[in-house]
Amino acid sequence: MANIIVCGHSHIRTPNLPRHSRHRLIHLKSFPTGRYPIEKLWYPLASFLPWQPLWEKYQAIHSFNRILYTNKPWFITFEDHRFLYRNPQNKQEAVIYELLNNRLALDNCQKIIAMSDYAKLRFINRIKGWKIEEKLINKLDVIHPNYIARVEQPKAYQPDQNLQLVFVGQHIARKGGIVALRLAKKAEKLGLPLTIHIISGLGRGSGVPTDFPDSDKYLEDLKLLNLNNVVFHNYIPNEQVMQLLSQSHFQLMATLQDTYGFSIIEGFTVATPAITTNVCALPEFIRHGENGYMLELPINEIRHWSNWLYGEKTKTDEYWEIVNSTYDYLAEQALQQIIQFLDRTDKQEHYEFLSAGALAQVQNMHNSEKQNELFDNLYAAAV
Repeated sequence: MANIIVCGHSHIRTPNLPRHSRHRLIHLKSFPTGRYPIEKLWYPLASFLPWQPLWEKYQAIHSFNRILYTNKPWFITFEDHRFLYRNPQNKQEAVIYELLNNRLALDNCQKIIAMSDYAKLRFINRIKGWKIEEKLINKLDVIHPNYIARVEQPKAYQPDQNLQLVFVGQHIARKGGIVALRLAKKAEKLGLPLTIHIISGLGRGSGVPTDFPDSDKYLEDLKLLNLNNVVFHNYIPNEQVMQLLSQSHFQLMATLQDTYGFSIIEGFTVATPAITTNVCALPEFIRHGENGYMLELPINEIRHWSNWLYGEKTKTDEYWEIVNSTYDYLAEQALQQIIQFLDRTDKQEHYEFLSAGALAQVQNMHNSEKQNELFDNLYAAAV
C-alpha cells in the first residue's frame, strides 16, 4: 500500500479517482483557500500548484487540473487543456509557461490523463509543433470518470403519467436551463402532459462561458419558473437531486458548452436517459436513440458550438440575437423530440430500451470497479 497525495481542483476528483483504493489517498485542500485564489497573485500561477507543507510520508501525487513542482512520481488528470495552459501575455509569462510545459515531459510525470477524447483532442491541438510533443503524447491516455450504478434494472414508463424532465445546473443559460423553460412554455401552450423540474442557482451573465454578459436579458425567461408545469428547486442536497433524477423520465441538458457533463452520468446511474446536445465530450457517451436523444448544434473542429463569440463581441446586439435564437432553436428541437416520443405506439418498450442503455453506459465505460483496478495498478507501478 502506498500513500498518494491528491491535490488540485476538488470538483473533478471524486469521479476520477478509485472509489475503493487499496492505497491510502490523502486529499489536500485547494491552496490558498478563501476569496483570493493563487491566480490573483499572478495569472500564470492559475496553471500551477504550489508546494504545501506536508507532515506525512507519501510516495506519489495525483493532481487535478494543476501542474506540479515535485521530484516525486506524479499523475495529472485534466478536463480541458485551458486549465493547464494559458496564453502568455508577455515575455515573463512565456518563461513561466515554458517551465510548466517542460515539467509534463519529465520522467517523474508518469501519466497525463484526459477525462475524455474531447480533452485529449484539445490537448494535442495545443501542443502541436512543440519540441516535447512526442514525449507528452506518449504518456497521454483517456480515462473517463467512473460511477457506481445505484440500480440494477432499467425503469418502466407508465403512459398515464406526466412526462417528468429534470434540468440540473448552476448556470441556467449555458447548461440549458433557459431552453428547458422555453420548452415548458411551448408544451403548456400545446397542452402536453409534461412537468419540468429545474435545479439551479440561476447563475448567468458575465463570466459564464457562452452567456450574454448582461444578466437582465434573462429576466423574461426566469419568469417562466412560475409556469404550472415547472417546479423550481434552487439548491437542494445531492441525495435529493439523485432522488429527482431517479423519479424523472429524462434529464434535459441542452448545453452550449460543457467540458464533460457529470450530471448526465449521475442520471445514468439511476437508469435515467438524457436529452442533450452534441458539443464537447457529450457525444462520447450519449448515443441518439440508444440511451437518450441528441439535439444538434453546429460545431467546429474542436467540438465547440461554432456560433460562440468571444471577448467584446459578446456584448453586442448581434450576439444576443445569436444566443436568443439558439435557445429557441434547441427548445423547438427538444419539443419535437418529446412529441415524437409521446406519439410512439411502442413508447413503453422504447423507453425501457433507452433506460437500459443509460444503465449499460455506466456499467461499461464508467465502471468504478474497472477504474479502481486501473488506478491502483498505475499507483503501484509508480512507487
